[in-house]
Amino acid sequence: MKFIWKTIINLIMKKITIYLILLVMLTGTTSVKAQRNKHEERWEKYRSEKIAFLTSYLELTPKEAQKFWPVYNEMEQEKWEAQKLRRELGEKVRDAEESLNDKEITKLTREFAGGMQKEADILIRYNEKLLKIIPPKKVLKLYKAENEFRMYMIKKFRDRHRDER
Repeated sequence: MKFIWKTIINLIMKKITIYLILLVMLTGTTSVKAQRNKHEERWEKYRSEKIAFLTSYLELTPKEAQKFWPVYNEMEQEKWEAQKLRRELGEKVRDAEESLNDKEITKLTREFAGGMQKEADILIRYNEKLLKIIPPKKVLKLYKAENEFRMYMIKKFRDRHRDER
């Protein structure tokens, strides 16, 4: 009789353990999805603020805005991808051992410099496209506005974290 009870208890414990493992896995997955959604929400909020800021700052006419935004968004996407690659290469450079041979170091430094060049090429190419869409003064204003927006967001981030303390 004792043996039967032990067997039953063991089966119940195994089932409870399996249910607990499943519960932990589901909770973890839900948490990751929630974090991803929160990140996407913050990113969309940032983009919306940036669009509003640039539109106001540049004083785009409806006709200019219609042509400007698709080109600007395309430029932003290309810049983002180039910056991501540069950050990855920057990590490789940071983590590289000086014990690498000269050939490996040369390859790495050329990749890093090439990543920087790619970003510059994107800016040069899109500068010409933008000059065909909006007046040169507004292109110059765009570069100033992007910097001002970046400073605004940094200040906002710092203020928010200072208030949380």
